[in-house]
Amino acid sequence: MQLERREIERASSDGRRGPAKRLIKLPGEKRHANRSETAKDIARKIALDKIDKQIKALKQDA
Repeated sequence: MQLERREIERASSDGRRGPAKRLIKLPGEKRHANRSETAKDIARKIALDKIDKQIKALKQDA
């Protein structure tokens, strides 16, 4: 049976409490880890890392 994991963000009315920790498995990792970042932050980080790798590869080819 496969379990679905959904992102649930919780914040108090005064905004002091951040998103709840949840189990997330990032590409290249072997298991899920507790993370408090939002899905948007994680996606942004992955996209930036991908661009950095592409730039590094282009610099090595030149």
